Amino acid sequence: MSKKRRGGNPFKSRSHTTTNHVAIEQQQTYVASTHRIRKVNVTVTSDPKLESPPHETPYISSLEDVQFTPLDNSIPVSDSGKPTAELGGLKVEAKKKAKRYEDSDAPLLSWKEHYRDHYLDAMMVVEGRGRFFTDTCCRCGENQPRYRCKDCFGLRMYCRSCVVLNHLTQPLHVIEEWTSRSFFQGTSLRELGLQIQLGHAKGQNCERPITPDKQFAVMSWNGIHLVDLQFCGCENAPERYVQLLEIGWFPTSFKEPQSAATFELLRNFQITNEQGKLPATDFYRSLEQIVDGTGLVKLPDRLAQFMLVVRQWRNLRMGKRCGRAHDPSGLSGTTEGSGAVPCRACPQPGRNLPEGWELAPPGQAWLYNLLLNEDANFKQKARARANDARDAILSPGWAFVVDHKPYLDEIVKRAKDPDEISHCVSFSAIWAANSKKSKGLRATGIGCVSCTRHELFRPNGIGDLQKGERYVNMDYIFLSTLRGSSIRHIVISYDIACQWMINFFLRMNKMPEWLQLSPGRKVTFKVPKFHLPAHKETCHAKFALNYTEGVGKADGEGQEREWSGNNETASSLSMMSTGARWETQDAHCNHWNHRKMINLENSLLKKLVGAITEIVVHQRSFNAFHEALTVDHSALLEVWLAEVEAWERDDLKLKHVKKALAEEDFATELTGNAQGLNRNSMLIEALDIEEAQRNLILYFKNNNRTLIQQTANQKRQTTLLLRIRSFRKEQAKHFPAIRPVLEALDATEKVSPQHMVVHLSSSETLTPTIQSLLRTPELVSIEIRLREAQGSDALIKLQGHLRARSLVSMYRDRTVKSQSQYTRHRALEEQLQHRIEAACSTYRVARAALLRLQGPGDWMKVYQELKDKDVRAINERILCEQEKEQFRQDLLRAGVSESDLAGYLNGVVAVTTKPLRGESKRITPSWIWYKTLPDGSTDSASSTEIEASLRVEWCKARARARRSREELLLVDEEMRRALAFCQWQAHWWLTQINRRKDVSPWLSEGLAAYATEHAFTERCREQAWTRKWQAVRIRAREVLESLRGSGGDTELGKLAELVVELDLEDDNETNVPVDIHMDMEVDYPK
Repeated sequence: MSKKRRGGNPFKSRSHTTTNHVAIEQQQTYVASTHRIRKVNVTVTSDPKLESPPHETPYISSLEDVQFTPLDNSIPVSDSGKPTAELGGLKVEAKKKAKRYEDSDAPLLSWKEHYRDHYLDAMMVVEGRGRFFTDTCCRCGENQPRYRCKDCFGLRMYCRSCVVLNHLTQPLHVIEEWTSRSFFQGTSLRELGLQIQLGHAKGQNCERPITPDKQFAVMSWNGIHLVDLQFCGCENAPERYVQLLEIGWFPTSFKEPQSAATFELLRNFQITNEQGKLPATDFYRSLEQIVDGTGLVKLPDRLAQFMLVVRQWRNLRMGKRCGRAHDPSGLSGTTEGSGAVPCRACPQPGRNLPEGWELAPPGQAWLYNLLLNEDANFKQKARARANDARDAILSPGWAFVVDHKPYLDEIVKRAKDPDEISHCVSFSAIWAANSKKSKGLRATGIGCVSCTRHELFRPNGIGDLQKGERYVNMDYIFLSTLRGSSIRHIVISYDIACQWMINFFLRMNKMPEWLQLSPGRKVTFKVPKFHLPAHKETCHAKFALNYTEGVGKADGEGQEREWSGNNETASSLSMMSTGARWETQDAHCNHWNHRKMINLENSLLKKLVGAITEIVVHQRSFNAFHEALTVDHSALLEVWLAEVEAWERDDLKLKHVKKALAEEDFATELTGNAQGLNRNSMLIEALDIEEAQRNLILYFKNNNRTLIQQTANQKRQTTLLLRIRSFRKEQAKHFPAIRPVLEALDATEKVSPQHMVVHLSSSETLTPTIQSLLRTPELVSIEIRLREAQGSDALIKLQGHLRARSLVSMYRDRTVKSQSQYTRHRALEEQLQHRIEAACSTYRVARAALLRLQGPGDWMKVYQELKDKDVRAINERILCEQEKEQFRQDLLRAGVSESDLAGYLNGVVAVTTKPLRGESKRITPSWIWYKTLPDGSTDSASSTEIEASLRVEWCKARARARRSREELLLVDEEMRRALAFCQWQAHWWLTQINRRKDVSPWLSEGLAAYATEHAFTERCREQAWTRKWQAVRIRAREVLESLRGSGGDTELGKLAELVVELDLEDDNETNVPVDIHMDMEVDYPK
């Protein structure tokens, strides 16, 4: 039994290695596109009577009364001919192929051949007056028609007076005139006599109209228009800017406006800018080109006014959406962060958490942890502008960007803090903090905090970086986003968390008091999964999310995905003034958050469907592994459980585990003896000869030996031949009756020594006479004991060679830099592979001999059949067929001939996955690692190493099962929180209706209409999400109940057969590779 380890990391073992033995460069995936999988629809049918309660509790104890409904499911998948597959219990059934039509399969080809010219002719008809043209006006039927409107339906022709009458309420339509030169030429309603009167109802005249001093320009979705406009100058008339706003035109000035932009234009610009990242300058230039693409028409330049209006519009839209119009204090009373679209699936006390959440027991308190990640983005630079000091900041700290006045004050006070020093690897973040060039830049980048689980930007979670990624900046941004939140436990993932966490609380105490965390709050620091392998070995387990309680399957890399959308604005933002840049950043982050919030309907559903499958697979795998270990290692399991629980409870105080032991000695004797088994020297010699024969066969398999190696092999053959003849003489002395047979063999046998027959009791080729002589009870008993020892010894050697192979591969991947070094390592790997094959052959021969000597029996539980897929290190998994085929294709592309291909592929049955990435797809170790051999058949050092390796794999299997269970519980809780937030938000909007008193009736009506509309929308969203999630949530609870109860593997397997309907074309996820091969195969111990 291995010595008990105290205070160590149960996930690390000195003999455990993590390497890439076989490099699989590309995983087979399918991309969501029109040509492959457009959608995987996840429609889950459910009983409409089963409705979710308004405030359901997340505790598992409340699931006992749930009634379960069977699901009727189907998943449409690609019609590219892929076979029906079963993905870890998730059934994927290909739909029957639909009949193919050229018009739908190749629409452009069909259009090009049959329709293109017809389209062109029809378009040319529109250049004239059309085939419906008559000599009279379409409206009055009297006058000659000369005008048509490009924006009205039908392109009908009208006379001058009728076209003006038609557009009394559409003054911004584009009008064309049929000229004497027989073509249409642009004109305007202003030139035709249309006059716009503000401040009065339609048909009423103003007694005191006021005409602007200059031509009034209006920017609309169809161009820039000059209009004849009159303001109302009557007594008690509203201000001119108010008169424009009341008709949906946004004035460019609040004193004497000379231009305006329509609300419709500003809405279109905001969507185009935030979704398509089109800068305001390009958008305005496109309006000019809509009016005139020839460059002959001179338009008034209103670009500066348009840029000004855009900032005002965004500021007002933010205040409108967060309810500032309903608050008596107005926009001036906006609190920091209130203008940001929040994540409704993250815990928010008072909004989506149940009453008494603070009193949840330790086993459930993790459901209310706040998971965040932090990172810096150096593409979001900002150039210093001359007008920065004069630029007004309209929303200081209202949304995502922190209020920069107190922020910069704190940065200045801490400017002389010592430079950050890395005690881990040389992080570029720390290097950049100390060396980032900032000449000509107001900011070298931004720091940001977002929620880990749903990838939404956090309120007050963005700030400029003046000189790289300094701790004072990142501390302030992190603490700023936690203001107003009373969540007790925060899990923050940051790519340099191992360094950032050092002295974090000391640095926090130097911050203003309003930023400091209360004493009862806990912060856990972790490193994102993708970044963790670059850290030192000592960081891997301590900062791994895979081994962190209460985080589910979170990877901590969401910030990187957020940058993919945010970086598209970097070039335009870098040239903006201070206020414009921060406000635009807020707008784009709000747009991202809004789309992510809308997509929670699908994203949470997909997570829950995946969690159901994963929890069944990993729980089954862990149960099988645990039960197999219980037979021979029950005492160790108790020790391991105590160690891992202690490590999880107090991770930060445990010492680091020492690095892996030095590589074991690779050299083994080619004709080794079974130690400690000296019953009969003759039979021992026979077994040694058999092993020498097998080794010599492996030596001769290599046809590329040098002359010296060929000479050595010839000497081995001679030595083996002498040993066989000597053995036969000794055997003839003990069994005189078989002397003639042995002498005849010596005289007539023409085969090589490695293929000569060695007669033993277990030989297959014994004649009845020789069998009666050699298979005596005494000889059979002796050989059984020798064969058992031989099989045990072979397994021990096989384990050692497999561990050595992993170490060599790891060393090669980390240190080999040249072709010559690779060649030397390749030779060493070939030697190890020969030894692995020799050990496998020895074991199989020994087991076959035992089967012939004593037939089937209980001994087969210990000496199981050794298949090719069982020959793998403890941290390796079987290659799937697609990976084997991919490896074969890679060899072919590398120039390996078909004749040499078999040699390369021989023995390639496993791949060692790295422990910190892809843990969810690991499988149960081969049986060779946890079957106890008979007493005396192994040495203590090897037993200790095996136990250490088993402990590592047991801890990892346990962690995978626990993370899968947490993921299921977390996603279900997130769904509950999202629905609760909808209810809270709907109620909040209704409470805003009558907050403002002493307002005009029409303003009161507008306030009530806006609040009621949003409350109605939230109720509809809650009902839609409830319907879509209901059946899958019920199935998830069935799985949890089965895990809590006595449900076996069969019941779990049935529960995992979930077929749902998922939309893969979600916002920000178009053309994301979708791996439909989930690699969930598990080999269970026999």
